[in-house]
Amino acid sequence: MRANDEWREADISRTQVIAEEPGEEGVSFVLQAPEPENPKAKSQRESVGELWIQTEDGCSINVQLSQFEGRLRELYVLFVDPKHPERRLPESWTEVSREAANV
Repeated sequence: MRANDEWREADISRTQVIAEEPGEEGVSFVLQAPEPENPKAKSQRESVGELWIQTEDGCSINVQLSQFEGRLRELYVLFVDPKHPERRLPESWTEVSREAANV
């Protein structure tokens, strides 16, 4: 969220994960808050930002955050292990780099 000027000051203190939906390539966490985290949001639907993490063992983790009408809606996590395509997101890893982007 810090990579997005419009969302940098949003209050996520009451945001909760209400569902976890595993998929073939990643896992989606459905988010909900009692009121919009960012009532000043200008667009109806958009990506808030994404984070790319490279791990010590050569894997990539992509985290994408999206919103709808000022409410955070989904946190999607994609894990890619080029050596073992069927491998799932491990419980822990060692980061070697991280890059946040506002897309």
